[in-house]
Amino acid sequence: MSKILQSDELKSLTVKNLFGRFDHCIEFPDSSDILIVTAPNGYGKTVLLRIIDSIFNRKFSYIRKIDFDDIQVEFTSGKSFSIRKNNGHLSNEEDNIDFNEISLNFNGKAFPLPRELPTSQLRSLEHYLPVSRVVPDNWLDIGTNQIYSTDEIIDRYADQLPKNFDRSIKPPEWFNDISSRVNAHLIETQRLLSIGNRKLLVPPRKSQAKPLSVVEKDASDLAERIGQLLQEYANESQKLDQTFPKRILDFQDGDLSDEDKIRENLQNLTDKRDSLVSVGLLDATVSDPIKPSLVFREENIRRILEIYVEDTRKKLDIFDETYKKIRLFKQILDERFAFKSIEFDASNGIRAVDKDNRLDIPLPDLSSGEQHELVLIYELLFKVEEGSIILIDEPEISLHVVWQKNFIADIQKIQELKKLKVIIATHSPQIIHDKWSLVQELQRSPDRL
Repeated sequence: MSKILQSDELKSLTVKNLFGRFDHCIEFPDSSDILIVTAPNGYGKTVLLRIIDSIFNRKFSYIRKIDFDDIQVEFTSGKSFSIRKNNGHLSNEEDNIDFNEISLNFNGKAFPLPRELPTSQLRSLEHYLPVSRVVPDNWLDIGTNQIYSTDEIIDRYADQLPKNFDRSIKPPEWFNDISSRVNAHLIETQRLLSIGNRKLLVPPRKSQAKPLSVVEKDASDLAERIGQLLQEYANESQKLDQTFPKRILDFQDGDLSDEDKIRENLQNLTDKRDSLVSVGLLDATVSDPIKPSLVFREENIRRILEIYVEDTRKKLDIFDETYKKIRLFKQILDERFAFKSIEFDASNGIRAVDKDNRLDIPLPDLSSGEQHELVLIYELLFKVEEGSIILIDEPEISLHVVWQKNFIADIQKIQELKKLKVIIATHSPQIIHDKWSLVQELQRSPDRL
């Protein structure tokens, strides 16, 4: 069977008879990796983002719930597939949904999607997840005290299930190929909420710790990342230090750098170390500069310094990728935050500091706009895979008008590091700013008016 090519990227998404009213098509412009979707409320902007997220993350419970006839997905190679629903509709009662049969269609062949997990798999959910079965298709999430359907539980905890766990469907090989090659990442409007922060139906036990806010979780996540880098740095240092004497003795052949080149290399290393210190990846150290000396004329000295320079470069290179992300993260936030500076270290990860008195500001005490900006930019820089399709719903929430106008420019800076495709659903002309060429407006077809 023909497969989607590795180099393929999402080109367009078409949804027919959405809500029984709309035929929508969104398509990436050839000249940009940013697409801005806008429309009045109720036209389905958010639904289109969630459809893309559901398809490529295999969250078919959501697709079962929405009212549509046909979803067509096309790739840059010209290949395409569709998802069809047989006269599906949403009932007036939210909890009374008509789950009509849907099918995946590719190369003229249809693959119906089963509605339920095998009984053996249902029994194993309680083994893998913090859930308890209430009725055949309802589960109590012990962490949130909320009731979810089977599909919702599987979608919510997909990363905690073993790889060989049978989800609600076993898609054909061609669909597995697509879903593994296209990384879709949805950033929803409720960016400051997490599962752990949802209101419980019953009071928590006294032994339960207060859940962290999302900004605190991001700070903790970055602290862990920096800690892992420092451990890698220490391991590499130990390995190189152990072999240093032998490599000096073995280094007999090859051209040696002259004094000027060695001094240049040493200065470059000092500059790089200072850069890492400036973003909190390394602690500051004090060392005297190397002054001109006749000792540089000695070949053995230059040989030792040559090896030292190469060893130090290897150790510092460990921080390169994270340094670029933190530097851009700090640049964006420092340009937005008034009277506050965002700083980083291995203990706290992310710190907010008052510029005037240098006192720490608890991250949850930042304004809602500052928190939205922090968690969104952090997610884009640190939590999404390079080359992903990022789906951002209403980024304007809580952001000042000036921040909104700079949002697309910030995204473009991040794209230079991460090579991301971005679809933005927005009501805000300030988000669009001067990028109207990237806008696709959803409209109702004339024959449906």
